[in-house]
Amino acid sequence: MKVKSTYKLYIKKMNRIAIFILIILSTSFLYGQEHRTFMYAEVSDKIGPVVNAHVINLKTKQGTYTNEDGKFRILAKENDSIKISSVGYATITYVVEKSDFGIQKTNIELLKTSIDLDEVEIKKNNLLGHLSSDSKLVKKEKVIDAKTLNLPYAGSKKLTPAERKLYTAQGGKYPVLVGFGAIVSVDYILNTLSGRIKKLKKGLHYEREEEKVTYLKTTFSNYIVTDLKILEKDLYRFIYFCTSDPDFNLLLKQGEVVTINFLKKKSIEFKKLNPGSYP
Repeated sequence: MKVKSTYKLYIKKMNRIAIFILIILSTSFLYGQEHRTFMYAEVSDKIGPVVNAHVINLKTKQGTYTNEDGKFRILAKENDSIKISSVGYATITYVVEKSDFGIQKTNIELLKTSIDLDEVEIKKNNLLGHLSSDSKLVKKEKVIDAKTLNLPYAGSKKLTPAERKLYTAQGGKYPVLVGFGAIVSVDYILNTLSGRIKKLKKGLHYEREEEKVTYLKTTFSNYIVTDLKILEKDLYRFIYFCTSDPDFNLLLKQGEVVTINFLKKKSIEFKKLNPGSYP
């Protein structure tokens, strides 16, 4: 009993120390930000709001994305440079003014940009009309995509709703400790203390689990019902039974053949646990 009591006191003390460190870091951050405050603005084009535009303060290197209404908030002060970019639009750098922190809403307009493709020249060829022989004569042209066109943030992963919420709650990036100072988001500190970061991480975990369930149902539902003889009413229950296996994540990365063998093995276990439905 004495050991448990001592352990609880130790944990309580460590929690207090952690909160104290976070307060120090937040103070250090606010000082380093030179009293920056949140700037609220809306990004739009000639038609309406621009969703998922990337916004970064070039001075602090902090970034965020516009929401479904084209709105965003970011820590800034007068004369800071805000870079805004989105696929299909010309990238702009907006210089923050004092009036941007007033009551009147700041609207930043992006202009559509055209993408010029290379000229296509039709030449005489030696094609015979047979795929097997002609495929060897055709020269492979350069692939035209976002990367080859050098579009902003081409190839970067598109965030899911849960990932975007967590990214925003963390202030656009994870905290990085540097000696006794820190480069850390105020949002990250406040949302950590309030428990919101923990809640959003749990939400992200559930989202990823549901992605696995959707993958199994979309890809293997016919095989599960027809070949493995799992009743259709038990389909979701069987899929959740499979995804809860500790080895599932590792097996899923090894291809469909391994996954099929795994499902076959799990179907035997599932039927043994439900003898009433599977005599």
